[in-house]
Amino acid sequence: MVMRSTAAFALCLLALAACQTPVPLTATPAFTTSPALAARNPAEIAVLSPEDATETKDATRLLEYMREVMEQQLVDRCYTPLRTQVVDAALGGARPGRGETVLTPAYLKRIAGRATEEALLAVRVDRWDEGSLLADKTVSFQFQAALIGNDGESLWHGSLSGTVKAGGFGAAPRDRLEMARSCAKIALTALLEHLPTRPPSAGRPTESGR
Repeated sequence: MVMRSTAAFALCLLALAACQTPVPLTATPAFTTSPALAARNPAEIAVLSPEDATETKDATRLLEYMREVMEQQLVDRCYTPLRTQVVDAALGGARPGRGETVLTPAYLKRIAGRATEEALLAVRVDRWDEGSLLADKTVSFQFQAALIGNDGESLWHGSLSGTVKAGGFGAAPRDRLEMARSCAKIALTALLEHLPTRPPSAGRPTESGR
């Protein structure tokens, strides 16, 4: 009787182990926050379109969605993102020059303040590997990010790299694009969780109409 009970218990443990949901995100953060962020306490943020710096350009089709996710995450952290149309119109098509990226300090300083924002958020996608997306529902990624003041001063910057599972702890979407979008949302949410939350003011921030 004891042996049967032991065997049944072991089978239960195996069944539970088989049903365990994989951890949705394994990531390594490296971020630096300047004292200037708290001193300035910027509210209105201009969010640049992320840059796909990967070799395969697999992230390109997700960049617009990534920008939307970043804007929403800023709202959740008590910042007010300017409307995308306002930011793009103010930039007037300005792009990084030869040898520059969206995170090059000289480029950021050239465009800082054009949308009359209080700070500007830029993100570069250095790795976005969907090689295991269909088999394991996972993407390997690496993001670099920077928040700068409207005079070009660095307020916050760093990187996040790791692996993310589509659907998080739940079931992954069936469609490949939706799986990739799910991975992007989880990873970018984790990225911006390392940006200090802005001390809340009266009312909940929303996307600015400017």
